[in-house]
Amino acid sequence: MKLTRRDPPRRVTPELLAFHVKQAHALRAEAYRDMMRALWARLVRIIHKR
Repeated sequence: MKLTRRDPPRRVTPELLAFHVKQAHALRAEAYRDMMRALWARLVRIIHKR
């Protein structure tokens, strides 16, 4: 008796993978930019309080 798959096979194409890698890179770069801006703003605030 041969078992059949219940779910259809997933189609992970190289193009789809490349799209998600590119999107992840963009999101990571944005997160780093936001983090550095927040850090810089915090340092400026600390320095100007004196």
